[in-house]
Amino acid sequence: MSARPNRTPGGARVSAARRRGGSGTIAGVAVVLVVAAAIVIGLVVHAHRTDTAAQATIPVVHSGDAAAPVSVDPQAAVVTVGAPGAPVTLDVYEDFLCPVCGQFEQVYGDQVRQAVTAGDLDVRYHVVDLLDDRSDPPGYSLAAASAALAVAETDPGAFTSFHDSLYGTQPTEGGRGYDASQLDALATALGVPKGRVADALSAHTYDAAVQASLQKAAVDPTLQQNTSAGSGFGTPTVVYDGRLLDITNPDWLSALLPRH
Repeated sequence: MSARPNRTPGGARVSAARRRGGSGTIAGVAVVLVVAAAIVIGLVVHAHRTDTAAQATIPVVHSGDAAAPVSVDPQAAVVTVGAPGAPVTLDVYEDFLCPVCGQFEQVYGDQVRQAVTAGDLDVRYHVVDLLDDRSDPPGYSLAAASAALAVAETDPGAFTSFHDSLYGTQPTEGGRGYDASQLDALATALGVPKGRVADALSAHTYDAAVQASLQKAAVDPTLQQNTSAGSGFGTPTVVYDGRLLDITNPDWLSALLPRH
């Protein structure tokens, strides 16, 4: 299970480093927040970590970069958000069930969206199913990733809002994830034709691509992280120009972006 945030006067540490079964894969990294505002954000994240997946409707979040160009490579399980040729390109590996990914999005998501909207950044989202056995019943990580790819391929403009909605009210690790009808209803609310996501999940259209993406990342030497739980691939992983970024530094993104 994920460790709870330990809040101190000087900042807050959110740590979710752990192994998935016997694979040696690390399912999180330590994120150190060193500004007072991050403590407030941590409280908001904790409020969203309740068992909300039983709700009939997933609350819609309209992303700040919903108008940004979006392209999808369904075979690689990668969705790119941002204008082609942006000066900075990030590769972000996420699992929709991963609590540290949720915290990462809560803390840094607005900065990422602003940079994308400004044309300074594009982001390649690699959706993986690292925690597929950590929902009850198992399978939410794979279903959410596959649903996101179905949205991106059917209606690219809906992807970022779908992505942000799943993190905005994130299911609890170890609890019930959103089911196919809930994921389809969220997509429909964002303009995707009704039934498109449910059909893709029923047909397992994207499952193999998502699973292959994780398998590839797990053995990629450039993606291995060292944490208290050992060495391996984990989520979130953020890469720029072939190197892992230290997201424990709150200025990691601003240091990359061009100064206007």
